[in-house]
Amino acid sequence: MTVFNRKRTESGAVWYPTVIEGVQLGWERAGALAGYGWKQAGQTAALIPYVPGEGTCTVAGKIYLPPKMWQRVEEPELYITFTDGEDFDFFIPAVWPEMEPVPDSTWPEGFYEHMCRERDGVFAVGGVHRYRALPHFEITGR
Repeated sequence: MTVFNRKRTESGAVWYPTVIEGVQLGWERAGALAGYGWKQAGQTAALIPYVPGEGTCTVAGKIYLPPKMWQRVEEPELYITFTDGEDFDFFIPAVWPEMEPVPDSTWPEGFYEHMCRERDGVFAVGGVHRYRALPHFEITGR
């Protein structure tokens, strides 16, 4: 699985990919009634293991930070976050081949929109839950 974290900069948004191994994905497909008829809608839950540490944890070798803290770091490629809501991150159930940051401006419609148009299984982070008993995050995607 690859997670893309979006950092807003003065020159535009940049997406930072992180490949995470050992993720369990649960898929659910459902029909949703749209104004023009039924359309397919899907969602997933990703169980992402982490390694607990003293006051923090690591995911895929990167230190996890809450979203607002992650936005303030100087080297975002060294950290990971999971952001839901208006400024969401997204993930795909595949390995992204490059670990270089992806400028949103590379595509006229933006990177997330481009990915949704070109691929199946692109999920915006819709919810984030951290569990400590069996250390993992549960990330829901829509």
